[in-house]
Amino acid sequence: MPIRQITPMSEIDRYTEQKLKGLEQAVIRTLTYCGELCLNVARSTNSYKDQTGNLRSSIGYVVAVDGRIVNQSDFETVKKGGDGSKQGAAFAKQLVRRFPKGICLIVVAGMDYAVHVKNRGYDVLDSSELTADRIVPYMLKQLGFK
Repeated sequence: MPIRQITPMSEIDRYTEQKLKGLEQAVIRTLTYCGELCLNVARSTNSYKDQTGNLRSSIGYVVAVDGRIVNQSDFETVKKGGDGSKQGAAFAKQLVRRFPKGICLIVVAGMDYAVHVKNRGYDVLDSSELTADRIVPYMLKQLGFK
């Protein structure tokens, strides 16, 4: 007795698409959580004196799917660092263009002098990067990714 397919192919396709969408949403939620965690770590670091508030205001994250931002931090203004908030958000949006396929988390310090502060031995995003390196693989493994 041969095996016969009685379920319509359209029903199989619909089910598969539904499962993929659910998995994509789980990954987006997970990366958003990781982004918030990284943001909190970066903002709580007091290794440098943020005189204007611009550097700390420029710290934030975006989660993008196929080059389109689906979640992002608020790039909250600290002190009078409105320029930092704008530059951080703009820099994150610029980096999204480098990832036209897939799902990604991008954490930024958007002020152009952030690298100079880092090179002087201060922790701008270093602790956040270590946190992300540890937590993202763990969280994705919990979702079933290896």
